[in-house]
Amino acid sequence: KRSAKQKKVSGGGLQTKVECGEVVRRCVEKCKNDTRTFARPNRRYLSQGIYLPSVSGEAMGEILFAVDCSGSCWDDIPQFSNEVRTVHEDHKPRRLHVVYFDSSVSHYESFDKDDEFHMEGHGGGGTAFSPVWAYMEEHDIEPVATVFLTDLCCNDYGDDPGHPVLWVCNYEDANDPPFGEVVMM
Repeated sequence: KRSAKQKKVSGGGLQTKVECGEVVRRCVEKCKNDTRTFARPNRRYLSQGIYLPSVSGEAMGEILFAVDCSGSCWDDIPQFSNEVRTVHEDHKPRRLHVVYFDSSVSHYESFDKDDEFHMEGHGGGGTAFSPVWAYMEEHDIEPVATVFLTDLCCNDYGDDPGHPVLWVCNYEDANDPPFGEVVMM
């Protein structure tokens, strides 16, 4: 049994626990990129006859939070909401997708970077992660990263989506997912 001061990472190893919000923010920061545009060429090189794009700052792409609303996670939804709110307010992703799920997707919301954020649970049944991936595919949602807020009490993970996945877990004896990074809440 892990102590409260340790976190589980992919591959089953243990590391000293860091603040959950810190790991989520670090994951989100990795997904930022700078936006380059030829609309305003880089003035530094114009005198040499070289046209290069200017950098218009860092931009956060779309990010998806999958919120486990199964019965075993229901009491954690306010804490999950705080984590998502922090990312929305501090990092201003172009679009923030929130998928509420238990054994199926029960609700979906999305927020643009300037929208007011709100979140409440939907569902309450068992748990399956693969419906989240199916929902994303059906609705052409292609985030730069997916963050699951869950207790990881499930064996239906679906296939690796090919982008970063962070499993934020609230249960010490959770299963090991086959892909992504796990951090204990």
